Amino acid sequence: MPIEHELRALAKTYSEKLSAQIDARVAEMEEDDQSHFLIYRVLGVTTKEGKMIDIYQNKGRFLYKYAGSFLEEATKLCFKHKFPDSGTVKIPNTIGQRPKTFEIDCLVDPDAIEIKGSKSNIFCSPAK
Repeated sequence: MPIEHELRALAKTYSEKLSAQIDARVAEMEEDDQSHFLIYRVLGVTTKEGKMIDIYQNKGRFLYKYAGSFLEEATKLCFKHKFPDSGTVKIPNTIGQRPKTFEIDCLVDPDAIEIKGSKSNIFCSPAK
C-alpha cells in the first residue's frame, strides 16, 4: 500500500478516535457537578459562556494529545516506508532496576531515533 494511503488511513483512525473521545467527554460533562458556574458568574462569565469554555478546554486537551500521537505514528510510518528493517525496539536496563526497559522509537541501524509529538528530535548514536 502506498505511504499516502497508509497516512490517510492512520489519520482517519485518529480522527474517529478523537471524535468518540470528545463526544463521550461532552456527554459526561452534562452529568458533572455544575457548581463552578457560580464562580464563573461572579467573575462576569455567563453560564452559557462557561459551558462553552469548559467544552472547548476539554476538546483542546484531547486534540493536543491526539495530534501529538498522530504525528509520532505518522513519522514512524514514514521511517518504516523508507527503511523497511527499522522499527521500535525495547532495550533491557542493565544499569538499574527501573525502568526495566528503555524504548527506542525507531532504530535505523545503527541510529537510534527519538520521536516526540509536534517535532522530531533525532539523536543518532551507534546501537549497542
